Amino acid sequence: MSIGAALAQARGQAGLTVAEVSQRTRIREKIIREIEDDDYSACGGDFYARADIRAIAKAVGADPEPLIREYDEARGAPAVGLDELFTPVRETGRRRLSWTPVLGLALVIAIGFAAYVFLSGWPHAAGTRPAAADHDLSHASASTTPDHPATVAPTPRATVPARPRTGPAATVRAYIAAINGHDYARAWSLGGQNAGESYSGFVSGFSTTATDTLTVVSVSGDVVTARLTAVQTDGTVDTYQGTYTVHHGVIVGFDILQVS
Repeated sequence: MSIGAALAQARGQAGLTVAEVSQRTRIREKIIREIEDDDYSACGGDFYARADIRAIAKAVGADPEPLIREYDEARGAPAVGLDELFTPVRETGRRRLSWTPVLGLALVIAIGFAAYVFLSGWPHAAGTRPAAADHDLSHASASTTPDHPATVAPTPRATVPARPRTGPAATVRAYIAAINGHDYARAWSLGGQNAGESYSGFVSGFSTTATDTLTVVSVSGDVVTARLTAVQTDGTVDTYQGTYTVHHGVIVGFDILQVS
């Protein structure tokens, strides 16, 4: 009785269908049927054919070893051949892990590395110090004495520029800061132009002001409610409170009243 016939008979005695054997072995039904017909062309080589025979035999309750011996005698193939090492893995519906191809590949890599080391003179190259390294070492030796050990200057840290504050409140603060710094051109561009007077009148309006102190009370959308304490050049203090309406970084509306 042939191998395929023996496997088919064992499957029938076990009461299993080809589909059930496929589920147990993860081998495609088509390949199982071909093996039962003694056709091993779809197995991908003798190595995988033996593995399939062994898996199917175990699934149907047959002893795989006599079948493997019969396969080797019929095929006249060694246990493992070089053709099997480099035969592409066929699609069987499962993923196989075979150490034989891995070991063969490792052997090829080892031989290639040994050839590279021999041809490139790697041991000699590894023992040769680069000229730049000798120069750096001699320079360090010349500048280092027991009484004055060499010190390594700390590497300066890259500074990240502070992110500018944005928003309506920031615009109002920048406006008051420009006034305090007598940068009236900037204060004009930040919203003074919308105060309802000429540039000269805007500037002269701060001629008796020594400094302004802004306190933001609240922010609601584009509207900033704030209190402003203005210290005059004669020492008197005036207090103002109201709202600034900011749009796209510019004050477009003032509603400020003097409260004291």
